[in-house]
Amino acid sequence: MTTADLLTALPGLMRGAGMTLLIVLIAIAGGIALGLPLGTLWSALPSRRLLRSLLWLFDRVFRGFPALVLLFLVYFGVGSIPGMRISPFAAVALALGLRSAAYQSQLFRAALEMVDKGQRDAAASLGLSGTATFIHILLPQALRFSLPGLANEYSVVLKDSALAFAVGVVELMSRGKFLSMATKDTATPYLLIAAMYWVLTQLGVTFFRQIEQRRRIPGLGTHASQSRANRGTQP
Repeated sequence: MTTADLLTALPGLMRGAGMTLLIVLIAIAGGIALGLPLGTLWSALPSRRLLRSLLWLFDRVFRGFPALVLLFLVYFGVGSIPGMRISPFAAVALALGLRSAAYQSQLFRAALEMVDKGQRDAAASLGLSGTATFIHILLPQALRFSLPGLANEYSVVLKDSALAFAVGVVELMSRGKFLSMATKDTATPYLLIAAMYWVLTQLGVTFFRQIEQRRRIPGLGTHASQSRANRGTQP
């Protein structure tokens, strides 16, 4: 691949990187929107066997399938229902969002359980309702504890987003494939997009680390505690 080929392809690669980031941001946001309430239910209702069984089933299904299989199930499964259509982009965002929600539910569950029980008792003694205790005391600390795990989840979703090319979404991986076909070069384009994925990963992880540093409270959020939160995201 020549320098001229690279300069010609660069705008398309940047658009592909933008599409990749859009997929990742939507999936992460959807994962937080669903994973936080699910993680709260995991933590708050330990004795409700039926509910915990349903939560366990959701967790096992969306963490147990390979990401590509899940993507195909969403895209081709919904598309096979009479009168139903789903775009490739929506299928990718939905599949990765549900998968991320399953991981994040365990992340938030671990983060909530890291908050000392004495703080809940102190809030109750001050007359705070359960809702007020959750919003003003538990949730801010849990979100702080979850930041290392969210950085890890960003990296995972970014890598999984490369599967979007399998259903026709023109993102970074697709752009690399097109460039390889146009230049008849089977190595350089993929090395280039690998470097771009690495840069996107480092930028995202650095962003979360900066937030973590700014929100850190001395004496809280030790490395041991953060490791517990990270373990909540493991399959």
